[in-house]
Formats: sequence, structure tokens, C-alpha cells
Amino acid sequence: MSKTNIPAKPYEQHRVASSVDVASLPWVFTQQHPLDTASFIDEAKRRGFDLDLCIMRELYRHNLIIPFVYVSNRRAGPVPKLLESEPLSGSSDLTNLRYARDRGRLLDLTTVPFRRKLRFERREADSRLWWNGLLYSRYQLLVLPELLNVLAHCRRKLRDRQVITRLPASHPNLLDQAARFRSIAIAVTALEARYLPRLDPEWIHLANTNEKEWEQYRQAFDPAAMSRTINYPAEKARQDAELLLLRAHHLDPVGDAWSLLMRRAPRSKWKDLKNDALLAMDYREAAEILLLFYEDLVDQVQAEPLPEIHHRSWHPLHERLSYRHDTLDQDLMRLGVSPHPRVVLAVEGETEQDHVPRIWKELDFPDSPELMRLLMLGGTDKDPVKVASLAAAPLVAGKVPTQQPAWLLIKPPTRLFIAMDPEGLFAPSKIDKTKKDILDELRAVLRAQGVERPNLAELDELVRIHTWSDSCYEFTHFTDEELAEGIMVVHSTINGWTRYELVAALRYWRDKKKDIKRVWKSGRWDERKQGITGKWEYEVSKTELAKALWPTMKAKIDRCRTNANESAPEIVQVVQATYHLAQQWRYLSFILSEEPSPSVN
Repeated sequence: MSKTNIPAKPYEQHRVASSVDVASLPWVFTQQHPLDTASFIDEAKRRGFDLDLCIMRELYRHNLIIPFVYVSNRRAGPVPKLLESEPLSGSSDLTNLRYARDRGRLLDLTTVPFRRKLRFERREADSRLWWNGLLYSRYQLLVLPELLNVLAHCRRKLRDRQVITRLPASHPNLLDQAARFRSIAIAVTALEARYLPRLDPEWIHLANTNEKEWEQYRQAFDPAAMSRTINYPAEKARQDAELLLLRAHHLDPVGDAWSLLMRRAPRSKWKDLKNDALLAMDYREAAEILLLFYEDLVDQVQAEPLPEIHHRSWHPLHERLSYRHDTLDQDLMRLGVSPHPRVVLAVEGETEQDHVPRIWKELDFPDSPELMRLLMLGGTDKDPVKVASLAAAPLVAGKVPTQQPAWLLIKPPTRLFIAMDPEGLFAPSKIDKTKKDILDELRAVLRAQGVERPNLAELDELVRIHTWSDSCYEFTHFTDEELAEGIMVVHSTINGWTRYELVAALRYWRDKKKDIKRVWKSGRWDERKQGITGKWEYEVSKTELAKALWPTMKAKIDRCRTNANESAPEIVQVVQATYHLAQQWRYLSFILSEEPSPSVN
């Protein structure tokens, strides 16, 4: 069996500019500082790789991870001439790099044979200020997943009371991949200062500089000149970016739906990620920098535009940080965590507004705004149509490419559940027309979005109206005696009436099918005068009355728990129905179907 000849420098076929040339560029490492060996090991650990100084030396020996530059204690090459200004250094490592750069003491270790005497670890006799002189680019972490098999076969043995670490010989294909990832790291390091601050198109994230200084650098940046400087043509940038995106897709442990959400988070929030999830974002970050560079070269007619990729056919470009086929609402809906309420419960007045949250809590329903939101309409004469259009009108994203006409939704549909007194627009004779007006408004909103024939049965599900069995909420849920007790708690004079007179007044207005407010707005019936006595000196606070009536409502709920034959108050039934309606649609994604076009004879 013949031995395979492993080329001494397999990275030559992927050769970009020397790492020293890139490290000598004025803005390099200003946004993310170079890493010393200990910092590189720490960053690798965040990504699930347990390295140490001995392994780092072996990775260098095997041409798998070669330090980005070596800061020599003597001159190793020419002193570069800086043609533009650079921001102040923000770290000691960058300061050391620049100091060595300005004295020609930076060395690209790929240009010289393996240095056996190059130490990675400190010795006891070394000065406290000793440093191995090795610096890495953060983008060299991208090669780590390629090295899993090699690292798994790491062997250690004791020789002369010293632990010797050894990695197995690498296959030529692995050496080739390592070389390619080094060239990617060099290219992205060169481009980082220009493109990293704008990965989020809505914000500029800068380090060690200000917006004015960076804007001057951006304006002077010439993509075509940079491509020539680092020997990195547009096509290679695109190929490398797609490689990174493909790796991200296969590596990401959270799946496509969660990944889309993660990519919307700012880079500052990635600090909480670790292992493969963090590595997947590293890949996407580097790829985005390369693709932004590629798109600038397209603008300079140095490359062909990126292809238009259909969202239903997966392509590596779908993994881009900037890829946004759907809205944030759609991404959240797909995961079942949309913040939009599944039901809006609209009630008339202050008493219901106070009691509904209390009942919700009393029934041990979760405090989840995405389930139910409460809305007070403020009266049965208030037109609910516009409120309904805001609360329940579906928002469509586009047509579904199916045989049956249908529309994708931007957010989950919201049901509108109206619970009102049976008067005004909600009187028995008007309630059908009120609902029809609401549905007509929903259809109008959909027509404005291009949906000409929405499914009427589906729209009808979005609106439910309930009216109380008595003339108002208070009369429906409390006896005259219970109401009198509550009013006497919150009104110090009850206009000089006796309790008996207050109960009689409540009974009078209940029999008249009027609202409870008539008690203090119109008074009580006076038999002697054969008329009502008139308005009270000051009115009862409905908010305070709601609080005073709550113990009575709670007692009714408690009785239902202990007595199966006890009927739950109507408002409790409404709250329960609201909860079940919300849960029914909580974790679903939806489309809105369209009525078929009428056939033409």
C-alpha cells in the first residue's frame, strides 16, 4: 500500500492575501478585537469545544488552526505605509498588534516552516509580562466543527513526567478545508470593519469609533480595490458565503422556525447562545459580511446579481441574516407565540371592566395577553363597527398557491366577543343589523387588501355578540338587596333614602328594563307625588361600586365550585367561553379561504 503524499501547504489553492497584509490594514480588528490564545480557547468553549494550550499547539503543527499572526520580538518584514487614518485602539491586544505592525514585526506563520520552539504556554521562570505573541481572528473559530473527528482522537501520554498531547495525522481533504476556512477568516477579517456595523439594516453598531468617523471610512471604501488588495474575487466570496450558510443550516439545533426568529435578534443578544446555536450564528454573520461585499461588487459591475430564489425551494441564501420573506408577526404565529390576542372581549362599562380580570384570575386562567384583551366600549350607543375592524379584521400577506383560492395571514385572526346590555345598537330588534354592519366592515377592510370574496362563514366566526338576560350587567348578576348593600358602601348618603327605599327604587327600574344608573340619575318613584324624585346630589361611582360588589360575585363563583347544580353567573360563562375560544386558536397558523368565483354560463 502506497502512502498518500500530503502537500506541505494545501492552503495555497485557496490563497488570499497574507494575514499580515490584512492585519496591517488600518481599520482591521476595530469592531471585534484579535484574540490571544487564552481568549480563543474561551470562545471555543462557548461553542462546545474543549481546547487547551497543548491542543492549540497541535492544531498549529498540523496546519489546522494556524495563528492569524505572530508578533515577533524582531523585525520580520517591511513596515507598511498607512494611507488613511484609523480609530484609536480599544484593547491591549490591538495595541500590541499595531505596535508590532508599525515596526515590521508581524509574521504570517503559513509562510514559514513549523516553528518547533514556538511556545504556547507560560513557564514558571517567565516574567509576569510574558506573552506567546500569538493572535487569532474570531472568524478562525468557524473551522472548529470541521475538526470534530480529529479532536475526538486526541491522545495524551506521560513522558519524562510531562504530558504529551498528540493529534492524528489529517486527511488531505481536511487540510484543504482548513485552508479554505483560513482564507475565509482572512477575507472576513479584512471586510469586517466595513460591513459588520450594518448587519442590522435599521441600526449601526459601532465599536471604538463614532458614526462620523466610520461614515468617512465607509465613503472611502472601494469594494473593487479591496477585492484586488486581498486577492478575493466576487465569485469566491459568494461561494464561501453559500458554504457557510449551508453549514449553518445543518448545524443549527433549533430548527428553521426558531432560527428565523433568532436571526431577527440584534447581535448583542447572541451572547446568551452557546454551542452549535452560537456557531450557526457565527456562520451566518460571516456569510452576511461576504454577501454584502458581493452585492457592492455587483453595484460596481464586478459580478452578476444574486439569483431570485423562490421561498418554497430551499437555498443557502435563505439562511442569510437579512433574509426576511415573512413579517415578524408571521414568524411568531408560525411558532404559536404571537402576541396578538386570540380574543378581544368588548364590554360596556366600568363594572364589567373591573370584574372580568378578577374573574379571569379567580378561574385560574393564565395571565397571557395573547389569549384575551379587554376593551370597554363605553355604552350601547357607541358604534362598534370601527372598533371591530381594528380588533378583528384579518391582515393578509399574499395568496396561497393552491387550487382553492386562499390567503396567508400576517397575524393570527382575532375573534371579537361583545358582551353588552340589550339596548341601543344591541337591542333585540337591532342586534342582527349590528353584526351585519360589523361583518360588512371586515369585508371592506379585506377588499382594500385585495380579497374580493372572503369566505363569509369564516368571517362570521370572528364576531360573537352576547347580551345580558336582564336590562344591564348589574341587574343580571345581582339581586336588588345585593346592589343596595354595595351602593350603601360606596355612597355615604344614598340621597337621604332608607335601605328599604333604595331596594324599592332598584326594583322599580329593574321592572322598567332600565339601567341601574337611573337610580341616581332619576331617583325613585314617589307614590304620593306619583312621580320620580329626581337626580341625586352626587352620583355613585361605578368603579367603586364594582369593587364593593366583587365579594358577592366571588361568593357566587365559590358556590359553583362546591355545588354542581349551581349555575355560573353569565359574566363567568362569558369569560369561560372567551378563554376556550382563545385556546382553540392559540397555537394554530391560519389561511383565509376565498369563495369560488361565480361561474359564467
